[in-house]
Amino acid sequence: MRISDRPIPNPHSEIRILAGDREPMPCRVLVVEDEPENRLFIGLMLRTEGYDVLEAEDGPSALEFLEKERAPDIILLDVMMPGMNGWMVFERLRREERWAKIPVIMLTALAQSADVERAVKLGVDGYLTKPFEPFDLTDAIRDTLSRGAQAS
Repeated sequence: MRISDRPIPNPHSEIRILAGDREPMPCRVLVVEDEPENRLFIGLMLRTEGYDVLEAEDGPSALEFLEKERAPDIILLDVMMPGMNGWMVFERLRREERWAKIPVIMLTALAQSADVERAVKLGVDGYLTKPFEPFDLTDAIRDTLSRGAQAS
């Protein structure tokens, strides 16, 4: 399907209202990606769609961010990063009660069935292989957030 055949997303469809607060707030997305070009591309794409995008260049930076800031609504997590890879970061997120319920979509070039099975076994909320189309990412975010909202 060509991008021109897809419906134009409503940038306000991802706006949520916090309990007790009537001001709409854009969904916060933490992008954890070691490649600066990929972070830039993903960030620009999501900001255009109305998301509040936060960025971390590696696993330790993401965990440091989570320690200091209000938790994001969803995390986009690269798998292949130096040092602490995405699998390690994900396992740490799930061990910490305060972060365990944040939905995580893995972004990776790993497309082998064993990699997908590992993600399913660990309980990853979404798995998107690179390269991906912008609408595939926004659809994955929308679907993941809507599944989380239905579960609450």
